[in-house]
Amino acid sequence: GHHSPFKPKLVLVDRDGVINEDVGSPGVICKSQFELTPNAGEAIGKLKRTFNWPVVLITNQSCVGKGLLTLSELEKIHIHMRSLLLQEDSWATIDRIYVCTSVEERDIRKKPNPGMITEACIDWGIDIKSTLDMDCVFFIGDSLTDMQAAKRSGIRNRILVETGYGFDLMGGTKAESVSEIVDKPFLSSKPEACIELIEVAPFLYAKNLEKAVDWILQG
Repeated sequence: GHHSPFKPKLVLVDRDGVINEDVGSPGVICKSQFELTPNAGEAIGKLKRTFNWPVVLITNQSCVGKGLLTLSELEKIHIHMRSLLLQEDSWATIDRIYVCTSVEERDIRKKPNPGMITEACIDWGIDIKSTLDMDCVFFIGDSLTDMQAAKRSGIRNRILVETGYGFDLMGGTKAESVSEIVDKPFLSSKPEACIELIEVAPFLYAKNLEKAVDWILQG
């Protein structure tokens, strides 16, 4: 349906594989490894310029919990990320960064658990018990745990991007070859796709952050 212009939206974005190129395990541990995905800055800029909706990052960074980098080193990587985004588009700002540094799978904040998403929704005045409110929230991620966290928190506007892990999860299916919404029957016909994706369908499959943003803006 079409967005009510009066109800601001909240756009939640995973970091690795969505904003920046995924470098594999254990993740980005120095800023030289941090490279934006194509047009990531332009994508966020477009969203901010058009509606100025809050854009927040929801990211697991267990590399901190593993002792591979400190919180202040992670902070420096994020300062670097912000400057790279702004170099690409002067509107490309991130409103807040939610990070889970825990290595504990049971941690409620660690994706696929919904803790960080719930926290963000509360912080931005979204009533998590209201379907109407939750339909104003979008989640853009590249992994199964992203889609699971979004589903568990009650977000229906789930977008999987082809960048990062997305392409492999979809069994090598390109986003261009899909008519946007991926449902259970489509996944059942794709034995090469990750079987667990069926549990988080339906979701939108987009080429990258820019295409995901275009879809959100189309309403």
